[in-house]
Amino acid sequence: TFILQVKDTQFRVNRDSDVLAYNSLAFHGMFTVPQPANETQIEGCPVVELTGDSVKDMELFLTALYNPYRFYHKIKLPFDLLACSLRLGRKYEAPTFKQDSVQRLYAEFPKTLDLWDKRQACFRLYSLEYTRPTASVLIDLLNLAYENGVYTCIPALSFRCLNLYPLSKLFEGIDREDGSRAVLPDATKVTLAHALESIQFFRRINLEWLREEGEVVPHRDCEVDDECEAHRQQIAALTMWTSRALEPWDVVASGEWAGRFCKEWCEPAARLEHEAGRRRAWDQLPDFFGLPEWESRE
Repeated sequence: TFILQVKDTQFRVNRDSDVLAYNSLAFHGMFTVPQPANETQIEGCPVVELTGDSVKDMELFLTALYNPYRFYHKIKLPFDLLACSLRLGRKYEAPTFKQDSVQRLYAEFPKTLDLWDKRQACFRLYSLEYTRPTASVLIDLLNLAYENGVYTCIPALSFRCLNLYPLSKLFEGIDREDGSRAVLPDATKVTLAHALESIQFFRRINLEWLREEGEVVPHRDCEVDDECEAHRQQIAALTMWTSRALEPWDVVASGEWAGRFCKEWCEPAARLEHEAGRRRAWDQLPDFFGLPEWESRE
């Protein structure tokens, strides 16, 4: 038996059960290395002091290690468990726990536009269980991703933050249910501010086709070109400063653009141009946040 000490709390674990050693390379090393003769003991049990961990994280981590089916077969994982599984799974080389958390983040904030569109149909995070405001969870997730090097999910996660909340709200921080506040470090705030400028510029570029007569609409074969041209001008005025350039055409066309263009020629041409612009923007998304291209990261 070993005693793991985290701050002023002690956890008694059974070395002979091999649960810790089997799941964690770091703990396997602790248990197999001979202990020095003058080591600290309590009731004959060696004491291993763990630094840098919170008591809450270690309690959740050990509970999950000894009762994995209680947690990891759930569709929704409690946020605190996902966070500690990623942090401690990485620190103590427990790949199963780390990978489960990473895959949940990848599923929630994917690197392909098609998967992103599917996720956007749901406002809440489908793989996490939480009761506090979504904004505070997103801030904590963004910090978690940066701290643990899960960079592939950062572009979509950061964009979701910017798409749902004003920059001022993200800068101020969001209260959690316990009264504490989820805040971003200054470096991340700077990254988000620069990214927002780039995204807004890119949106305007992608909507240029709306502001140029005959470029896309009206289509050269359009039989009601005067009507479609009038609608193009109206829509151009409506969308000058909006985020429509990164929303799917079906979402855009269900709002103020719905039914404006002729179905035979101009609507298909507008859809094609809009979707091409969205994909260009998505390809650029990592660069907006100072990260490598999608293909160059795991």
